[in-house]
Amino acid sequence: MSEAALDPEECPHDLDAEYLYPSDAEVLRMESTDAGIAFVVEVPCPDCDVSLEVTTRTESVEESALSLPLDDAEDVYD
Repeated sequence: MSEAALDPEECPHDLDAEYLYPSDAEVLRMESTDAGIAFVVEVPCPDCDVSLEVTTRTESVEESALSLPLDDAEDVYD
């Protein structure tokens, strides 16, 4: 993830994927950009619990074995 939209005075910590979990993230929106799709997600800072808005860029797209809709999928994290 990159481009955390925050005031460094509110949260000076660097994000580390080791301490973030899929259940902690909330997708806020998806945006079309010149480079492809950008996903804006909200995650808590693992160090201070400040809510961070993070923008990620799509690097690749691959087929998935998940059943849709995702709410009905079983064992999503296996």
